Amino acid sequence: MMTVDPWFSHWNHQLLEVLFRYIPHTQTTDDRFDDLISNPFFGTWIFAAFFYRFWAVDDEQQEHRRGSLFKTVVAISIAFFVTALLRPFISWPAPVLNPKFQPLFPEYLWGRGRWNCFPSHSTLAYFTIAAGLWSLNRSVSVCLSAFALAAVSLPRVYLGGHYPIDVLFSCVLSLCTLIIVSRWQSPPAISLWLVRRGKGTAIRDWLLFLWVFELGEGFRGTEFVVAAIRKMMSGP
Repeated sequence: MMTVDPWFSHWNHQLLEVLFRYIPHTQTTDDRFDDLISNPFFGTWIFAAFFYRFWAVDDEQQEHRRGSLFKTVVAISIAFFVTALLRPFISWPAPVLNPKFQPLFPEYLWGRGRWNCFPSHSTLAYFTIAAGLWSLNRSVSVCLSAFALAAVSLPRVYLGGHYPIDVLFSCVLSLCTLIIVSRWQSPPAISLWLVRRGKGTAIRDWLLFLWVFELGEGFRGTEFVVAAIRKMMSGP
């Protein structure tokens, strides 16, 4: 069942009105927010840096720390799988494609969004990374969570790519998956593989490199591969 308007449409409209009252649309502000989306150096690479920093520390807590980071990656995977199951049934166009919301945005932004913007996958990924650091460093977790909302979620809402409900749902799903995964006891073989040194670590280190790079780049490479696979499967 396709839904044209987002859940709580009136509430979303009111929140956007308040947002644009305090931060009116101008070419300058739009450009600055667009920079946060298009240039990973200003936003998403900080999450990759912190992830790698916690992973690389070599001390007596290394096994616990890497295990926690691994669970965060598992939580993101589960959350994305859940959204893949929901998207065929819950769907609405981005605000800049919705005639009821378009008047809130400058006309040059109209038509830029996706026809199915539910939920905010960027929020889901980076908020989960930030919240997943809670057991390792609460101050860093809180600061990164706030940064995820300000530098990842807000620009996408401000430019009409997502509704507030897309972000809210992503945050709730993120916390739910983290809570569920935190109760999972990693098999000893995985715990050993995460901290092993020397022989047998090449695959792990290569996967870590790919993960950190994709995390920093906003999963652009992953999106390209997925799009290519879908095109191949759909045929000419």
